[in-house]
Amino acid sequence: MSNQAITLTRRRIYIVPSRHGLLFGIFLLVMLLGSMNYNNSMGFMLTFLLSSMLLVSILHTYRNLAGLRIDAAHPEPVFVGEHCRFPLWLDNQQQPKRYALSFRLHPKRHKAHAAVLCDLEENQLHCLFIPVLASARGYLPLERLNLSTEFPLSLFHAWTYLEFPPIQALVYPHPVGNQPVPLGLPENQQQSPEKGQRGDDFTGYRDYHPGDSLRHVDWKVVAREQGWQVKQFGGEEGLSSLWFTWADVRHLDSEAALSQLCRWILLADTQNLRYGLRIPGFERSPEQGEAHKRACLQALALFK
Repeated sequence: MSNQAITLTRRRIYIVPSRHGLLFGIFLLVMLLGSMNYNNSMGFMLTFLLSSMLLVSILHTYRNLAGLRIDAAHPEPVFVGEHCRFPLWLDNQQQPKRYALSFRLHPKRHKAHAAVLCDLEENQLHCLFIPVLASARGYLPLERLNLSTEFPLSLFHAWTYLEFPPIQALVYPHPVGNQPVPLGLPENQQQSPEKGQRGDDFTGYRDYHPGDSLRHVDWKVVAREQGWQVKQFGGEEGLSSLWFTWADVRHLDSEAALSQLCRWILLADTQNLRYGLRIPGFERSPEQGEAHKRACLQALALFK
C-alpha cells in the first residue's frame, strides 16, 4: 500500500435509509399507531423490538466500510476496444470480515457499467480489478469510484467516493488493416549489397498469413501449386530490417493509418523481425524486443 492509499474514516462515509428501509419505517409507524389505538401491549413490544433492530443495523452497515484501506495501481496497456483492468488493493488487516462491497464507476458517465462485488475475509489483502472499456487511444484515466454497501439487512445504504491521484492506462490503437507489410532489406544486404541475400541461415517454411511480407514467399512453391509458403531464417543474418513510415499509410485517414502501423508492429514482433518506426515527431531505428515494441506502440497511442 502506498502513502496515497485511502482510509475510510467516519468523515468519508455517508449513510441514508434505503428504499426498503423507508418502507420498513412506514410499516413500524403503522404498527405503533395501531398499538396505541387498541392499547395492545404485545403490539408495542413487537414494534419496539423491530425498531431496535432497525437502529442496530445502522451501526453494522457503517462498520462494513469503516477502517478499510484502498489503494490503486497503474494497469497494463491495452488496445482500443478492449477492457482495461484497473487494480485496486483492499487492505483489511486487523479488521473483521466484510460482505457485499459494491464498486461502481461514476453512474452519470458510465450508466451501463456493472458493479463489481466482493467479500473480504478477516485480515486479508485482496486485489480487485475494475474493468473500463477503452474506447479511444491515448491515456485512459481511472475516474471517481463509488463504493457502497447495504449489508446486513438492506435497510440502510452506506457509500463513499474514491478519488485517487492520477491513475491512468495507456491505450494503443486498434491493430487492424489489410495493407501488406512494407518490403524491407536484410541487415547484411543493407551493409553489403554484393553479398548473398540470406546467407546460410534458412531454417524452413511455414504457412503464409495475411500481412506477411511478399518478399519472404517462396514463389517456386506457389508456381507448383503447393500452397503459399513463407521462408524462415535464423540468426542475425536472417533478420529483416523493416521501416514502417507515415508515407506507407498516408493515403488512409489518421486513425486508420495508426491502426495499420500498429498491426504491422505486432506482426513483425511475432515473426521476430527487426523493424523501425518513423512518424511525424517520432523515429526509432530498427530493433527487436519487448521494450522496443512498447516504445513504438506508445508513440502511436500518443500521436497527435
